[in-house]
Amino acid sequence: MKRSRVYGLHFLVVVGMLLYGSANAQAPNTMPQEPRTALEAFEKQTGTVIIKGYSEIGSVSGFGTVSVECMELIEVSAGVRQLGIVIEVKESGALDRSDRCFIDYDEMEPLLKGIDYISKVTCSSTRLLNFEAIYKTKGDFRVLTFSSGSGKIEAVVSSGYIGAVSALISMPKLSELRTIIWHAKQTLDEIK
Repeated sequence: MKRSRVYGLHFLVVVGMLLYGSANAQAPNTMPQEPRTALEAFEKQTGTVIIKGYSEIGSVSGFGTVSVECMELIEVSAGVRQLGIVIEVKESGALDRSDRCFIDYDEMEPLLKGIDYISKVTCSSTRLLNFEAIYKTKGDFRVLTFSSGSGKIEAVVSSGYIGAVSALISMPKLSELRTIIWHAKQTLDEIK
């Protein structure tokens, strides 16, 4: 298969991922989803006072935007705290959809290492012509790097399970996102 044909195929796969999320968003998800992270479970508590502290850390843009904020949840009566980050992914285009995912504090270091690893993957990592490398968190946050067929490596960041929202970003923007997540972890380390 010629490189231009493979490039076209990869481009269609990425566009398909973006459109798949848009098409799935048309149907409402009526089933309540069980919390996948401690932050989600903590936030869904009822019958008690919860204080939510948060700080915006930063964002990156490409074909969509990815924003990161730190979060501290405090259950007042017991004095229990939960720390982590919230990542919001916004699509560009006519629908302008967004989705947020929660990442617990204890998942942040593995996420940073996962981003480091998939950022270094190249076409030489496999004997086949193209590759995809993916890292996922419990809260349905995914980072994917892939070869475009022309030798260029790009990244897709997505959030959500049914009707996922995706943003296509360059590798320098992925590195910038990794730095923002690292800064978020440092901010939480200071209040831990």
